[in-house]
Amino acid sequence: MNASPNDLALIAVMRRYFLVKDETNALKQRLEAARKDADEEIDRFYDPRLNAPHADDILAWHRLRKEQEELMSLAAQWGRGGSIEACHIAVEAPTATVQMLGIHALTD
Repeated sequence: MNASPNDLALIAVMRRYFLVKDETNALKQRLEAARKDADEEIDRFYDPRLNAPHADDILAWHRLRKEQEELMSLAAQWGRGGSIEACHIAVEAPTATVQMLGIHALTD
């Protein structure tokens, strides 16, 4: 089974998605712990204009969530047969094979 450049782009997109997802979840856990420690209301705590000490983290969480949505959009585009080769996700240079769902795919 040959992996096309479009398939390799999907692999890069999904790798990035799961890295961003882990980072998003870790950041959310830290923010929630801080919110609970401060005994603060959700709306007030997560408003970066009202919570200067955590504003950078709150804005970073929003940026990460947006990136997740964009990455899932690329994956959906690939799933509908669209090309995602031009996306700006770094595609790792394959060695001889690429592991795809338990199948070794030969690359060109």
